[in-house]
Amino acid sequence: MKHDCHYHPGDPAKWHCSECQMHYCTRCMPDADTRQRRALCPQCSKAMRYLGAATEVVPFWNRIGAFFRYPFHSDPLMVIAICTLVPIVAPANLIGIVIWVLLALALFKYTYAVINHTAEGHLKPPPVSVAFSGSGFSIVLLQFLVFVLMGGLVASAGMLGGPLLMMLALAFVVLALPASIMVLAMERSVGAAVNPMNLAMLISRIGSPYFLLYGYLILLTLASGAAQDFAVNHFPFWVSQPLAGFLNSTFTLILFHMLGYLLFQ
Repeated sequence: MKHDCHYHPGDPAKWHCSECQMHYCTRCMPDADTRQRRALCPQCSKAMRYLGAATEVVPFWNRIGAFFRYPFHSDPLMVIAICTLVPIVAPANLIGIVIWVLLALALFKYTYAVINHTAEGHLKPPPVSVAFSGSGFSIVLLQFLVFVLMGGLVASAGMLGGPLLMMLALAFVVLALPASIMVLAMERSVGAAVNPMNLAMLISRIGSPYFLLYGYLILLTLASGAAQDFAVNHFPFWVSQPLAGFLNSTFTLILFHMLGYLLFQ
């Protein structure tokens, strides 16, 4: 719930004192440690609760411009540049293939970190180190298992109920895929990410914004494909390859940032 500052009506509150039942904005608390989320109430000197960005949350359709600017912060730009340019100069042998795979995994890991980071209310991208640290790569295997199980669900529906049931199962899988990605990013559980009841519950809790976001995701995916196709067909290979990789990475970060923001909202 959004609260305004007690002393500056109209300014979103960042701190709340449960003892005094007072809300304060950043102007009231210039000495507060927002990084450590520590501050003392000016009235009673008791520790206060940090409200963070939750007091400023706005519907995602009012932040479309911010979503498109997200990949162009310094940290994601560095991740994209490293993962796009290094494979081009890597040797064309087994070592080069290993480098390409490792960087693809790093980029994939960073996109899932974006969901978590955004869902916690951080509207600026996570640092570069998140992509290249030694932990967290298991999300790649988990996502692969989710895709395999979803494919198995569609195939099983076809064997048990024929083409009609298979098409219904496929329609649900396609519709629930963004919800599945969000659940997997937050819970790191394959079971939760493929449970139809779990996904249907998440979609129903989000409500109409989920379907509006789904439309945006489809448009972004089509735009990404068209931009990459244009790059491949109108530029020489040495230009089109990094350009297509840059476009793909950029649109992917936009998509995952939107998913994280929907969870936050």
